[in-house]
Amino acid sequence: MNKHFATLLLISLAFFSFCPAASAADPGKPTQTKIEDAPQTAKSKPLPVAVELEGTDTIGAKLAFQLKETFNASSLFSLTDKEEPKIKLLISTTPEFSERPSVGSAYSVVWVYYERSSTFASVLTREVGTVTLEDVPALVVRLAERTSGLGARYGYLFE
Repeated sequence: MNKHFATLLLISLAFFSFCPAASAADPGKPTQTKIEDAPQTAKSKPLPVAVELEGTDTIGAKLAFQLKETFNASSLFSLTDKEEPKIKLLISTTPEFSERPSVGSAYSVVWVYYERSSTFASVLTREVGTVTLEDVPALVVRLAERTSGLGARYGYLFE
């Protein structure tokens, strides 16, 4: 089961990596926003973010819950599910060992720029790893920092 998940995860990451380029070539598809890689200065408006979890393991659920809690409590972020431009964190988790689900979880986080439902989301970056229950708080801080960095880099998209 875990080998199948890992294979599916790698295939989905590869698909997300090439999806924006492939979709832009088809004129019958929704429009694609061009994403430029240009660092921006800090802005006073909070960065709109959303967190979506796919997974049923408890460690993954705790990771997503604490990440949402961190975004909601911080003045740097605005946790939202509104139809507006935002950075979405797509999190997928599964138990590292199916016979011992509380030992650890394998996770995948894909950061995408979401403008609206009529456009394709653009992949900004991704991360794959494993996490234990004790490591969740440190991982949450690191993911929030990385999200903040992406907000600074692509801040012009939210003006």
